[in-house]
Amino acid sequence: MLSVIGVTPIRIFWVVFFVLAVWLQLFFPGTDFFVSGIILCLQRERFRHVLALILPALLIQEGAGALVFGAGLLRYGGLVGMFLIGRGLFEARSPVFILLLAAAFALAQMIILHTMAGLQSMNIQGQRLFLESLTMFATTVLGWWFLDAVYRFISRHASQS
Repeated sequence: MLSVIGVTPIRIFWVVFFVLAVWLQLFFPGTDFFVSGIILCLQRERFRHVLALILPALLIQEGAGALVFGAGLLRYGGLVGMFLIGRGLFEARSPVFILLLAAAFALAQMIILHTMAGLQSMNIQGQRLFLESLTMFATTVLGWWFLDAVYRFISRHASQS
């Protein structure tokens, strides 16, 4: 009945993920919980689904942030670019690939935030920026691991019913 009206377990998964990502960012400012979901979506879904996830996430990140428009666009665009380049070198679902992608993204985030803050004459402490990047790395890896496990469980359960 639910699939007749377009509601599938996978769509419910993405809606719940999006709501939880917004909610978690309320409690952990400076951490982007959308990144692990975007990586999972790049691995599992079609490109239009990736855009459907990135566009609202981008609007939320840009609207809630203190930096001028463009930092989120650079971060998410860089993430998609790094993913597309990296999947040519590694298996896209490999944990090693995820570790390297998360490390590259955390480094790119640190560079982008430092550059954009400098353009606005904002002073960001290097140690705080480094700690936020480490937190971003850990959040991305752990978030992807958790989301991948839940996604596999839901897709396996949905295919059996």
